[in-house]
Amino acid sequence: MGGWAYFALVPLLAAADSPAPRRVWAAANLLGAPSPDGRYLSYVDSQTGDLGVRELATGASRRLTSNPAGSAEFAYFSVFSRDSRSVAYAWFNQERFYDLRIAPLDGGAPRVLFRNEEAGFVQPTAFSPDGRHILTMLFRKDNTSQIALIPAGGGPPRVLKSLSWVYPRKMDFSPDGRFLVFDESGREDSPISSLYVMSLEDNRETLLVGEPGNNVFPVWAPDGGRVLFASDRGGRWGLWSVAVKNGRPGVAPVCLRPDAGRLLPLGVTRQGTYYYGLRSGSTAVHLARLDLASGRLLEEPAALRPPFAGDTRAPEWSPDGRRLAMLIRVGAENFGLESRAVALWLPETNEWRLVSPKLAWLERLRWSPDGRSLLVSGSDRSARRGLFQVDPESGDTTPLVRETASTYRGLEGVWAGDLFHLRDATLLRRDEPVFTAPPPARLRELTVSPDGRWLAFVSTSEKDALLAIPVEGGEPRQLASVEPDGISALDWTPDSGSLLVSTPTRPTPGLWRVSLEGGKPERLPVALDRQGGLRLHPDGRRAAFTRGSIQPEVWVLDLPPR
Repeated sequence: MGGWAYFALVPLLAAADSPAPRRVWAAANLLGAPSPDGRYLSYVDSQTGDLGVRELATGASRRLTSNPAGSAEFAYFSVFSRDSRSVAYAWFNQERFYDLRIAPLDGGAPRVLFRNEEAGFVQPTAFSPDGRHILTMLFRKDNTSQIALIPAGGGPPRVLKSLSWVYPRKMDFSPDGRFLVFDESGREDSPISSLYVMSLEDNRETLLVGEPGNNVFPVWAPDGGRVLFASDRGGRWGLWSVAVKNGRPGVAPVCLRPDAGRLLPLGVTRQGTYYYGLRSGSTAVHLARLDLASGRLLEEPAALRPPFAGDTRAPEWSPDGRRLAMLIRVGAENFGLESRAVALWLPETNEWRLVSPKLAWLERLRWSPDGRSLLVSGSDRSARRGLFQVDPESGDTTPLVRETASTYRGLEGVWAGDLFHLRDATLLRRDEPVFTAPPPARLRELTVSPDGRWLAFVSTSEKDALLAIPVEGGEPRQLASVEPDGISALDWTPDSGSLLVSTPTRPTPGLWRVSLEGGKPERLPVALDRQGGLRLHPDGRRAAFTRGSIQPEVWVLDLPPR
């Protein structure tokens, strides 16, 4: 039987024979791993940034680190030792780069295993079977990534392979410790991802899976005779298995779950239970017509449907109103952050364009005043956050503000005659501070008025204070004050005289109009099931917004015998 016919039939057979997965946790994030004994799952506490472990049988959680209140440090990727008694993890430190640490489950003090600012991002993926090394991805300042072994007791790494920015999404040891398996794209612009096995004896590589499509997230099964991976062959993501013997592929891959969803493998226990994450739910940009004077909808909102697959969010109108930019999920999943691009919609012709900046993460969009460029908040492929200028036609990307080593999360910025951005509690024009809020405040939700004369933002401390400051300088005005985290988004009215303030009230988020001249905020009667705020068209009669939500979940699947 031909290859294509074989792969078409396998999902039908697997659907009936494979065991049913089950959800074990609605998680805060998908950055952890199960312990080999199946008792615990590591995670990052979203409130404190601490490394935590969850006891799966009881649901009880506890933290392994103690991050001071207000600290900018936090844990990131983590993996258990083979004896399930300690966790190795990435830690964003005070010097604003990541080091590799290890913490015991019994409550002892964490230790730093590797710290090097030149390799400012680390991603531990697995302990060696003998427990002596930690398989780790290093991301260097020169925009290269490295597959390395770092001694579990500390010491210099052994670099096994250097790559460009195209880095493996997942790596794992074979149970006998002789081989590694990893995924890799062939070229920067290639939609194909293949799986490779590397011999640790001589670093020789063997192609394991190279069929067309994305073949990613390899994890070695505990029996040692197969590798589990995700693939989108056939048009949808499934969980597959390929036989391996002495580092070489056996029979053709077999589908275990034909429609596994947007899975992210977390690990496999010694008992053969496969843990994986899912981002359930969806988001879509909607368009609504409204009467701004009364704040009432004129028709029911309608979802915008781009011709390319993927959830959309965070819409932004161009200054002339002829283009609507939005973020769109594309490609294979990633662990900390989903892969995104920019979708452009032209309302007059109903045309769509896809723009793919060469960035690792896109968080928010703003237009330049002349509409020729997009200001993208995010991080580059060396995990350096900042602000980037993107050509909406070609996708050419130029860094404008970039931190040498930092988090993936981008900076908030706008063009207002010059480039303004927020960093922690400070508003800056380029690198010059314009306003600094007293500690422990932080600033967010930066936006510029349509006439380019005013900047508005939220200062969060004991309360959320809505502030406006002239672009040319001066003291900020406080326009309103609500409880902490009571403001979820800001937008200006087209006349630059008021701000539309979104509040996260339940069951329906609220929308308020706040005058730049002060006075009592006016609650508008418009009721929309939405995420975040509205983005008004320059004509003031159309609004774009995001509807829907995404929830990380942890699922398990008991692997069938070979």
